Amino acid sequence: MKPLRHFDNLDALRFIAFFSVFCLHMVSFGLYFNGEGWYRWIEESLLLNGDLGVNFFFTLSGFLITNLLLQEREDTGKINIGSFYARRFLRIWPLYFALVFVGFYVLPTILSFFPQANPFKPEFSLIPYDRLGYYLGFLVNFDLTANPYPSPVLAVLWSISVEEQFYIFWPLLIALVPRKHLIYSLFAVLAGTALYRFMQWNEIAALFNQYQLGNVDVPHPADAVARFDSLRLKATFITRFHTFSILSDITMGALLAYGLFYSERIRTYFKNLPQKSIVLPYMLAIGLIIIRDETYSLRFYSIIQFVHALEPMLFSFIFAFIIGEQHYSDNSFYKFGKLRLISSFGKFSYGMYIWHLVVIWVVFFLFKLLHLQPEVDNPWVFLAQIILCFIITLGVAKVSYKLIEEPFLKIRNRFRSGKSTDHFTGEKGLL
Repeated sequence: MKPLRHFDNLDALRFIAFFSVFCLHMVSFGLYFNGEGWYRWIEESLLLNGDLGVNFFFTLSGFLITNLLLQEREDTGKINIGSFYARRFLRIWPLYFALVFVGFYVLPTILSFFPQANPFKPEFSLIPYDRLGYYLGFLVNFDLTANPYPSPVLAVLWSISVEEQFYIFWPLLIALVPRKHLIYSLFAVLAGTALYRFMQWNEIAALFNQYQLGNVDVPHPADAVARFDSLRLKATFITRFHTFSILSDITMGALLAYGLFYSERIRTYFKNLPQKSIVLPYMLAIGLIIIRDETYSLRFYSIIQFVHALEPMLFSFIFAFIIGEQHYSDNSFYKFGKLRLISSFGKFSYGMYIWHLVVIWVVFFLFKLLHLQPEVDNPWVFLAQIILCFIITLGVAKVSYKLIEEPFLKIRNRFRSGKSTDHFTGEKGLL
């Protein structure tokens, strides 16, 4: 059984990952709806875990880009790093810089005429003009770890920045490290990222264990709480947005690509997996998502450094398993590629990701400007907003693909190397 060149079942999974991020942003940055009861459970247990969609994208990118690079080296005997960079830049840069322009100049100009219709909460309305360099240099994730949170229209670019940094570094690693040492290098990166996250939270766990915040024996409770909250906020942003922390997701995907590309045993393992063994990781993922919020509660702060060190690796391992079984298993309980409608959206996943917060901004802006928002929380109105925002996002992404992406993709095709299957692996696996 040879390694695959085409990965046709991922479009639906890619869309599901995007939609989870989309729902997260709808509930996180909306000003209007604060439902209770059944909605609150859905929000806390499912919707607010939509950030895992980005982790899935990172794992998928690690898998697809590594597979692409290994395939190119196998086909041509080398990796044309210059052509790789050109293909990446032509794929990512046009929409990225279009959003930078819209986020920094177009939307603020509109809002300056109608300040009463600000669609986001005040804490999510900062336009960081003095930090434009971070956005022009694909360093948005480092901006988020060090500075006040900007408008989410711009903050969404943090993940694209991580991807771009990954594109700069990864082909050099694959090209320069001999095959027999590459697997050890990948495991070293994986262990290093876990240790990095552990160290970010170790002081917090030690402080919690030392003072047991809220205990009457704490000499200065207010100072202890303030220090604790400050450290916790800093560690949260670093572990969420710092490139080295995120590399565990990318590396897990790369390890899957390495194993499937070079090992007949691993390909056979996935091919012959019994269905009950396939279902178990899916059930585990659902269970972990439901209890995820609880694992970050104060109840676990005495071991919080272990939670943050290991949890991302566990999820990325499950994501890697899903990617592997969807393409190599003969016994999958369901091939997501059969979901033809949402699979068809995969072609526009990058555009939907780039533009969805702009659409959310505009829709909420118009609802507020035209006084269409009900005074009383109404989950059905909020659901209607979700549907409306999604339909518009899909439409904008299709137009964007035709007018902005497609011309650059035609230029990008000139930089393909040998038998490269970039159309299937490198391009369609990205945000």
